[in-house]
Amino acid sequence: MINIDEMNLKLLLSLPIDIDGLKIYSPSLKSVIAIGYENYNRILSSWLFDKNKVPDLEKMEQSNLNFIIYFYEKDPDFRNHINTGSKLLFKEEVSVIFENNSPSLYIGDIRISSELLNSVQAAIKISNKIPDKVIDEEFNPANSKAEEFIKKIMGDRAKKPQKKQVNNLHSLISGLSWKSNNISILDIGELSIYQFYDDYYRLENIDHYNNIMTGIYNGNIDSTKIKIQENSWAKIID
Repeated sequence: MINIDEMNLKLLLSLPIDIDGLKIYSPSLKSVIAIGYENYNRILSSWLFDKNKVPDLEKMEQSNLNFIIYFYEKDPDFRNHINTGSKLLFKEEVSVIFENNSPSLYIGDIRISSELLNSVQAAIKISNKIPDKVIDEEFNPANSKAEEFIKKIMGDRAKKPQKKQVNNLHSLISGLSWKSNNISILDIGELSIYQFYDDYYRLENIDHYNNIMTGIYNGNIDSTKIKIQENSWAKIID
C-alpha cells in the first residue's frame, strides 16, 4: 500500500520513492527543460495512460498495461516517450519480453504487473504534483497511432477549444525565482519538479494567509467567520 505522507516527505528532500523494489524519482527542473517541457508532458501522458478516461475503451477487456505494451510495440513515438521517461523517472531501461507466448513489460529487472503499474502511476502523479482533475476530462494522446485512434472514437470532442493560458512554466519559474528569498534564477533548475511546484503552491498559500491577516487587522475581514488554522501558511496542501 502506498503511504502518501511518506512519499511526500521523501520527495520534499528529493529522495526516490520505493515501490516493490522499483525506485521512482522526481526529475530536476533543469533535466525536464533540457528534453523540452512539452516532450516531458507527452512522456507523462504515455506513462499515465488510462483507458477509463477514454469513451468506449473502458469497456474493453484489455488492461492499461496491455494498451501500454501494445503501443510500445507498434508505435516508435510512444516507445521513445516510454524509454526516455523510464530513464528520467526510474533511472532504468524498459524492455518488453515474451513469456509464455505473451509480452511482459520490464523496468530494469522488475516485471510490471497491472497492480504494480497502478501504484507506479499513482506515484508519478504525486512526484509531479498532478491532480486527477487535470487528466480526467480528455485523454491527451502521446503518440500518432493512439491519437488517430482516439480521434475516431471521440469525434468532435477532440476539437473542443482550449482554455486561454494564464501562466506557463516560464512564468512560474520567473515568478518563483524573483519572489522567493531563498531561490535564485541561477539555482532554481536544481529543484526537482516536485520541489518546484511545492514551493510555488506554498508561496501562494503564504500570500493567501498574509492577505487574510491583513484584512483582519484592517477590519475588512471578520475573524469569527473564518477558521484561521485552516488558512495558516503551514497547512497541508492537497
